[in-house]
Amino acid sequence: MNTSLLSILSEDELRAYARVIVQVGVNLRPGQCFLIGTGPGNYEFARLTADEAYRAGAKYVKIDVLDAALNRSRIEHGRAEDLTYLPAYTHAVNNELLAYDWARIRIEDNEGLDALKGVDPDGIEAITRTYRQFRAETQNHMMNDQHPWCVVAAPGPAWAQRTLGSPAAETPESSVQQLQAFWQQLRSVLRLDTPDPVAAWDRHGQDLIQRCRTLDSLQLASLRFTSPGTDLTVGLNRRSRWKGGPASTPNGRSFLPNIPTEEVFTTPDFRTAEGTVVATRPVKVMETLVHQARFTFRDGRVVEHDAAEGKEALDRYLDIDAGARSIGELALVDSSSPIYQSGLLFNSILYDENASCHIALGAGYPSCLTDSHNLTDADAKQAAGCNVSLVHTDFMIGSPETDVTGIDRDGHEHALIRSGKFVI
Repeated sequence: MNTSLLSILSEDELRAYARVIVQVGVNLRPGQCFLIGTGPGNYEFARLTADEAYRAGAKYVKIDVLDAALNRSRIEHGRAEDLTYLPAYTHAVNNELLAYDWARIRIEDNEGLDALKGVDPDGIEAITRTYRQFRAETQNHMMNDQHPWCVVAAPGPAWAQRTLGSPAAETPESSVQQLQAFWQQLRSVLRLDTPDPVAAWDRHGQDLIQRCRTLDSLQLASLRFTSPGTDLTVGLNRRSRWKGGPASTPNGRSFLPNIPTEEVFTTPDFRTAEGTVVATRPVKVMETLVHQARFTFRDGRVVEHDAAEGKEALDRYLDIDAGARSIGELALVDSSSPIYQSGLLFNSILYDENASCHIALGAGYPSCLTDSHNLTDADAKQAAGCNVSLVHTDFMIGSPETDVTGIDRDGHEHALIRSGKFVI
């Protein structure tokens, strides 16, 4: 379907979404430069967001198109020894973005999710590892909240079909109707059906902050997750703090790292995970959709793993570096989440992680630890219990049968979630 997005969906509603991203997501200040990363399938929405950024006073907007299909061509027809090449100017550009405090968003490439399906996994690993190494400094800045950033997703026909199922008749008309129906689901999740979406997100952010304060007041030493197939205990340390909703840059400017967001999360002590956990939703790993991943942890590391589909991608992910086998994030989400309430499996990490409790294998967020400004290198982070890795991927582990119990530093138990719903 090549019809313009603006001819199918309400331009006013799409602009309202773009304003939420610009005003709440990155809280763009006048005169600030703005980078938008997108796949080709969402370029029209990226351009609309750029227009809203200029209306908000952006100095300069750059749209960076990340094309998975082009990577497919590179892997299938290029030389294997060239897959680790990146031109030198990319490093200079990246350094300039950091030095001049560019705000940035990434639009999930949900239109190109299957672009690398069936491609040689060695080629995918080579490109992924190279890109992660190149982005290591940027990842460090972002996970320390040094610059405003936000991950979002945009409506498109491929994502709509994957989420809602095939249209009754695969015609242009049915595809249009399906995209329109999908947008109605997204409007609710994105709070665009409220009189003032920007204000609605501000209020929601404050609610998440209050939940974090409640969790911090319990002075938890560990969390235990239990559900069918899952019995996992992960330790926290005295520096761990809960975050959710708006984050803040060193100069005090707030931003919302994910839209939508329903989670509260923290950085655990990566050396402490014990037990077994089963993923309740599929997740994209190394450009491959992995279903029903299972992990067994001992002394903080994955010692056994399996998956119903995509195990080879999981094998490769866990071998990216030593930190890929340890937990960098714990996040709590309950069944009141509008994403969960939709009853849909979005096949999007951004959306599905905000419908379910989850863990992340890979890098931890230094910003969730007190005195994070002192955690400037890998050794300091690890000494503080913060996992260090080139990667960070969320695995959803929550369900209506999930219980989460917090154990405080005096050994007292606190019911946090019962049967998938917060009870604190």
